[in-house]
Amino acid sequence: MKKQWMILLLILLTGCLCSCSLSDILPTVQFPQRTTETVTPYKEVKPDNLTYSEGYEPVTSTYSYDALLSEGEKQLYNKIVANCYDISPDPTEDRYPIPRIELNGYSLSEAEVRTTSKALTDDHPEIFWLTGTMGYYSDESMTAIQIYSAFSPEEVSKRLNAIHSVANAFYTTVPDGLSAFEREVMVHDFLIDHVEYDKDVDTINLDNNNPDTYTAYGALVNKVSVCEGYVRAFQMLLNGLGVECVGVIGESHDQMHIWNAVKLDESWYYVDPTWDDQEQTYARHLYCNVNEDYLLEDHTISPLFTSLEDEEINGNTGEYSASVMNIYIPECTDDIMGYYKQKTPHLSDYDAADVKSGMLTAAQRQEEYFVFYVEDDLDYQTVITDLFVDYPQHFFSYINAVNNSLSDYSVDESNIGYFTHERSRIVAVELHYY
Repeated sequence: MKKQWMILLLILLTGCLCSCSLSDILPTVQFPQRTTETVTPYKEVKPDNLTYSEGYEPVTSTYSYDALLSEGEKQLYNKIVANCYDISPDPTEDRYPIPRIELNGYSLSEAEVRTTSKALTDDHPEIFWLTGTMGYYSDESMTAIQIYSAFSPEEVSKRLNAIHSVANAFYTTVPDGLSAFEREVMVHDFLIDHVEYDKDVDTINLDNNNPDTYTAYGALVNKVSVCEGYVRAFQMLLNGLGVECVGVIGESHDQMHIWNAVKLDESWYYVDPTWDDQEQTYARHLYCNVNEDYLLEDHTISPLFTSLEDEEINGNTGEYSASVMNIYIPECTDDIMGYYKQKTPHLSDYDAADVKSGMLTAAQRQEEYFVFYVEDDLDYQTVITDLFVDYPQHFFSYINAVNNSLSDYSVDESNIGYFTHERSRIVAVELHYY
């Protein structure tokens, strides 16, 4: 039995995650019958090239593609990628048609089409112009879909060139010979410095929001974004530097949220650039390369699509849908590449030679904060008590050692504030000088 043409709200590259909130899937609307495609003079979008950085081979994420279960889904995915750069200059209502895709020999269900669309979103943060509206038809021998661009071909080209301009400028700042970890930190810190979180986003009526705020374009060009924009820009820039990166969807504080996972030295780590965008410099890496145990204390990961029924994927039952499921979730069990483990002095005993050396460097630069890491085999709370509370308050002897090496000014030991974060095992000390 044939299915009629229907219009679906699918999760392509329009924003679905908004300030850690999520739009609902719209109900299916029936078209009266299948129609013949009108021949349209499509224009191919040909943006300026990304120049990348010399010495690093770009990668393209295929993890969600590889996780698709059927050959039909993969064929549809490939055809969307191949066709989405051809856009009609003549809009249909407020959308610009892309050549209709017909997949002969494959009869895909609505859930399979939705899953395929979500997989493409996951793998291609650079494709930002596809709308959430899709025409869909399937019978026993074929599947056809009609997708749309939110912008004219000229506007898509202009926006792609703008993204590439920002990316190319950033890539020129990346020196050769950096490790994957060092490249990741450069991207992480660039985004936090470059992007402002969109505090005015409407989490109730998403139609009031600028769609750009959910995209890499919004993050890189407009410099204003919510979590989804951070994630897409992070993935795009890291992939360009040869580092594999994906997005992961879930919840935090009872709101929908999205963050990244990055592959370093054959192990995966979670990164939440949105939550790391903090004014306090010592708190800007609390979610940079953490494992699952760390993450799950305040994040919840949505399930894999393979665990859901079709009606859930379609948004008709349950709390999950194509928009909030994960196609691929890497296993993040290691913490060796955690930012603070890698980048801050370690306290291994109360002699604290590494901490004294690190604090001297911070004082010579007159930095506002000095951060150090408490080694894993020490009891964190006991260390805090011994350093700052109980006699002999070891930390003040560290300040004396630093001051003995300074000549023109000193660290004010009578005006010391400190911040503890046991989960990350760091201590951030606020330094004042006189």
